[in-house]
Amino acid sequence: MADVFAEFVNGAKQEPPAHPLDQPVATWTEREVLDGAEVEAGVAILRTRGCYWSIREGCAMCGYFNDTVPGGVSTEALLAQWAQVMRHLDGKRYAKIYTSGSFLDPTEVPLDFAAQAMAEMHAAGVEKVLVESLPEFVHARHMDYGAAPALEVAIGLESATPLVLDKCVNKRLKWDGFTRSCANARDAGASVKAYVLLKPPFLNEAQAIDDAVASVERAAPHVDKVSINPVNVQRHTVVERLWKRGEWSAPWLWSVAEVLRRTADCGVRVYSDPTGGGTQRGAHNCGTCDRTLLDGLTAHRLGGGMPAAACDCRGRWKALLAQGGVRRDGAEPHGYRRGFRAGRGF
Repeated sequence: MADVFAEFVNGAKQEPPAHPLDQPVATWTEREVLDGAEVEAGVAILRTRGCYWSIREGCAMCGYFNDTVPGGVSTEALLAQWAQVMRHLDGKRYAKIYTSGSFLDPTEVPLDFAAQAMAEMHAAGVEKVLVESLPEFVHARHMDYGAAPALEVAIGLESATPLVLDKCVNKRLKWDGFTRSCANARDAGASVKAYVLLKPPFLNEAQAIDDAVASVERAAPHVDKVSINPVNVQRHTVVERLWKRGEWSAPWLWSVAEVLRRTADCGVRVYSDPTGGGTQRGAHNCGTCDRTLLDGLTAHRLGGGMPAAACDCRGRWKALLAQGGVRRDGAEPHGYRRGFRAGRGF
């Protein structure tokens, strides 16, 4: 069955388009929390070969391969990208450096380049840097940078349920591998952030909430913070195929808030910053209350209270959850969230 699912994942992909190798994918700024204070963080995505697992099989929801370069990027090209990133980080105390893969994979990001990037950020006054990695690359030898900002390693747990990981996400992560990578990061002096998915394919809304809550509770003793990542529709993925066929719908923003409510006392910081929130491809409600809840999620991420809103669609969300025992998948009737106003279309 795993092989059949892997074929489904790979069959959804397309060859990434040609990209300029000396340009990062994107840079932007966003508000973050550093040492209890709100700061402006500089964010960048380096263009690299991308995730090795995506090359082999890939995850059902992940379309980051669209921004990668098959065959990889030379160190010279990475350095050209980095020169632009450093200008973007001027005056920033917090940096987030992504690669559409694993920053700690030395076959994707050479160790010499990574050490130089860390040294330059440290010299420029960056106090903390976040990087992402698959668990198998979280080793002390991949984090031995010398002069460097405080390191935060984000690891995609996705789910603590083996069946969900294997049959819904198509990820071969074992629980022992996750906890070992967390311990390795902490032993190297890094803090750890876990990503937990909300509503991977083949789970209905109620199952998705329960799985996310259980995953946060199990991960909490091993990490410093948890980001709830509502699944969104990325190009050329299994999720996109299911969504276009009406067999999957993005999670409700009410579901995001519910996961946060149920994990509020788990002992670590849990928050969510939904990608594509408020659109049909991202977590959304009826359209009337989306902005209020998204603003509430941002405020909560920065240390505020739980997001809240008053809207008629909450009753429809509760009704959907009540059907969790009989609904076979994560789809719902077209127009349901809007109460079928103006017909059954979205």
